[in-house]
Amino acid sequence: MYRSLIFTTLIALFGTAFRPTFDTITGTWKRTAMTLVESSGKSTDMHKMMETNMPCTKEMTYTFGADGTMKTNVPDACGTLKKTIESMNASGKWTMNGHKVLVTTTMKEIPPATYDVDVKGGTMTWTFNYADNPKMPNPTKAQRMTIVYQRI
Repeated sequence: MYRSLIFTTLIALFGTAFRPTFDTITGTWKRTAMTLVESSGKSTDMHKMMETNMPCTKEMTYTFGADGTMKTNVPDACGTLKKTIESMNASGKWTMNGHKVLVTTTMKEIPPATYDVDVKGGTMTWTFNYADNPKMPNPTKAQRMTIVYQRI
């Protein structure tokens, strides 16, 4: 009886020890959704809008390095837009504290941004609350932006 209990416990421990855990943002991700919520409560599917206006963005990926670097990977299919998209999504740095990620870019006109982040398995959700980022330009008076990524 005790042997089977010990054996079962060992199997459970080894299963837990060798199961990959994805509780970090480190790695390469593909954006699968992006929703803007205005202060009026109206939601806009920004992901669909981007893919309609720039179809090549469907293949963009985002890499978050263990060293705190981040990079937007723009496919060659974007042609002449590739350079523009890359400059708008300049490489930057990220730091994580609990469920908050601070992103700083190399573009001086873009202030550091704080996101609430939730990682569950291969899905990562970033929520940008404009109230938490008062220095961020907000001409439309948006309330929040939610971005969902899938690990690739």
